[in-house]
Amino acid sequence: MAYDWSSLLGDIESFTVRRGKSLLDEEDERRRRAGAMRIAIAAEPSQQRSMPSGIVRKSRMTAVSAHETTINTILQPAQAAPREIIALVGTLGAGAKPEMDDELRRSGGGGGGTTKGAGITPSHADRPSAAKLASAESTTRAAIAAGAQPVVIKVTSTVSSRASAAGLMTYLGTREIEKENGEKGKAEIPIFDQDGVVIASREERAAALQGWLSEFREPYALDAVATLSIKLAGAVSDEELHDALNAAFGAKPFLYSRHQDGRVSVYAVTSLPAKKIAGALRARENNEGPARTLDKAEAEIAGRMSDAGVLAEVRIVGAAVSDKSGRYFLEKFLRTEKYVVTSAGEAVKRGAAVKDVADGIWRGWSADIRTVEPRNAFHVIFSARAGTGAEAMKRAVRDFLSEEVAGHRWITAHHPDTGHVHVHTMISARDDVGKALRLTKPELYAWRERFAAKAREHGIAMVATRRADVAATRPYSQAQAGAYERGRADPRYLKSAAVNQRVERKRAGAADRATLANGNLALAPKWQATAIALKQAGAKPSVIAAADRFAAAATTHAPQAASRASGFVLLRLEVERAMQRETVAVLVEGAFGVDAKLIFIAGKSVQVLAPTTASVSKIERELAKQNDEFGPGSETRSVARDFQTRLLAHGLRAAVVVEAAGSVKHSAPSPWLQRKFDTFAERSAAPPDEPLSEFRTLIASIQQQKENAMPLSLEQFDERVARANKSMDRLEGMVDSGAERQAVEEMRKEIAALFEEQRRDIQMQQMPSTMQAGGGGGTPTAARVDDSQTLDRPTPTNVDPAIAAQQQAIAVGRAARAAREQAGAAKNAQDEQRQQILRQAEQERQRGNDRDGAER
Repeated sequence: MAYDWSSLLGDIESFTVRRGKSLLDEEDERRRRAGAMRIAIAAEPSQQRSMPSGIVRKSRMTAVSAHETTINTILQPAQAAPREIIALVGTLGAGAKPEMDDELRRSGGGGGGTTKGAGITPSHADRPSAAKLASAESTTRAAIAAGAQPVVIKVTSTVSSRASAAGLMTYLGTREIEKENGEKGKAEIPIFDQDGVVIASREERAAALQGWLSEFREPYALDAVATLSIKLAGAVSDEELHDALNAAFGAKPFLYSRHQDGRVSVYAVTSLPAKKIAGALRARENNEGPARTLDKAEAEIAGRMSDAGVLAEVRIVGAAVSDKSGRYFLEKFLRTEKYVVTSAGEAVKRGAAVKDVADGIWRGWSADIRTVEPRNAFHVIFSARAGTGAEAMKRAVRDFLSEEVAGHRWITAHHPDTGHVHVHTMISARDDVGKALRLTKPELYAWRERFAAKAREHGIAMVATRRADVAATRPYSQAQAGAYERGRADPRYLKSAAVNQRVERKRAGAADRATLANGNLALAPKWQATAIALKQAGAKPSVIAAADRFAAAATTHAPQAASRASGFVLLRLEVERAMQRETVAVLVEGAFGVDAKLIFIAGKSVQVLAPTTASVSKIERELAKQNDEFGPGSETRSVARDFQTRLLAHGLRAAVVVEAAGSVKHSAPSPWLQRKFDTFAERSAAPPDEPLSEFRTLIASIQQQKENAMPLSLEQFDERVARANKSMDRLEGMVDSGAERQAVEEMRKEIAALFEEQRRDIQMQQMPSTMQAGGGGGTPTAARVDDSQTLDRPTPTNVDPAIAAQQQAIAVGRAARAAREQAGAAKNAQDEQRQQILRQAEQERQRGNDRDGAER
């Protein structure tokens, strides 16, 4: 029978008023009597309980000062109507740009998340990207500034046994009240199950509980209760057997029965793993391979008996893994064995019923058997602020559970006698097909997001917040809250000052200064972006002002971020599309939290000195090893991805390359890293043609030589190629920007094409000379007046054409071999030059680090 809750509340209020009056009368009477007693003993000195000075100091400590900055004092959130907040969330959520998803996934970014459904782990491709997460976080911050309340879902306990399930169901379905006579009593309140059935009485709760208990899993044992068969090797007295069995099983209890054929049956509590032993027994019975676990356990027991002076063959024939199976095999052992002795040497009496004897023995053994109680249900609480519509909250919880834990048993109950609105739920741990429900941190955050959406459908302005969004302090546990409350009642129970501060700061809503100053979180630019999004969405000025206030508070603490940084990195950004210099500078400042003096922009290339909390020494080692064969190391890639994610969150797509790293000194980059940045800025400010003029002159001279058909030998040509390659390598080590690198590569290709063409011309010119030298051995030297006449002279007619073709082929082969050797020598020289440049750079970096160390 359902109660008329409105009339019951009225009765409770009337009881409370009457009880309050009686308490006031009792308090007045107590004070009157205490005053009379003070008058009677005024001459006696007051006695105080002796208390250590340390406890007195703890009791006087106040963890939260009156000037503590709280989240509400920073935001001063506007109290907008729930419909307006829900509309604002819908507007900002619809403005997310899905094309940013693919961009970050291609660049290797992306964040974690969960898919809908309990216990489902999403694939990497299905995870939301950093851009989508940033958009969702911006929407959440905007809703907080507008006055939305956070979702609160707590898993307070788990249900493992029948007794705990009955106790929780009774707690959900009853509330304590005070009767007219001042006595406490119980009032039944209705609870609802997953089918919408109302459970409003003790009998109905008991009937519903039976359905839950039928699906509960029994506690299982960690220690195996095993049945063993022992075959003695020789004659052994009862005393020797008893001592040997106690030596074999140690302090664990056991029963044994001796047979006339030399066998001994034993039922004992062991330290063996129950599940492994049971699995090995099944494998042995089914001939599924060697049971090494059993063999090892049997050998260890036989070895301990041998050490006690009894030789025996031990075989494990059964093992119980639960309370139910352990009792069953104990009763079976007592029924089948005639004369049973305990580990204490006492004979088991046969007078009473076997079941009663087994129950008494099992109760004595239970302390020696380690068991695990499985999670059969969860106690979850959904909470909202005071003033939230209770009916809307109950409907939101029921709709959410119907979708999220379909196939599970669950019940809900609303307790209206507290300050805030909260709904208690009891959810079975496994669904109708036996699939377990996982409630880890990622799953719970996904629940909060989906419950916030469901609450907004029912007119409740809720969002799923993260602690870092509003710089909230760390939460406290139930044990810490209990210790804090006991300490307030009696200072002797006070814990450390850290526990008190944690509880009080959380309850006061204090803002975490470390979170505000965390450069990696970048709260100031994130709240600035939220304010911009609110302006674009046409939000109220009070909402925009709240976002601006939080951004200003985070900016106040932002300079402290550099002091917490482990060092600085020199970054090169290659912006995807051309933008104005001022726009790029503002975006980079907001994303990295750096001053404008640490940013240099040259076209699409941007150089930035940014603080980082990563390991600077590890980045330096990875940069020293980095070359064409070995790319960036793990720490370097992680830093690059982090900065790229920050840029994407501010709407700037750019490739990020870490070029150098250095230590931090007085919240500023090291002198070596600052000089490197300044050198690049000066070089980039110079006219771009100056470092390339030498090579343009070289190309022009090569082209002029080709046009004039200037005769060169292969030795002279190879020497000129080597000089050009060395000059090109020096230039490649000088340039830094992407545009100059591209120009150098184009020039290298052009020079290589000219060299190849000129080499072919020289080879063709030298072929006739080689043939003439091979065929005119008897001609006097004076007959060859000059090279020009020799080139114009036709081939002698008395030379065999076959011999001439062979000599020409030999000459071509020699020329080709010489070209390959020359190319190899040039490549070796180029590699040596590159290695020398790397060694010089490493030496310069080491000298810079040494100078920094000396300055420190």
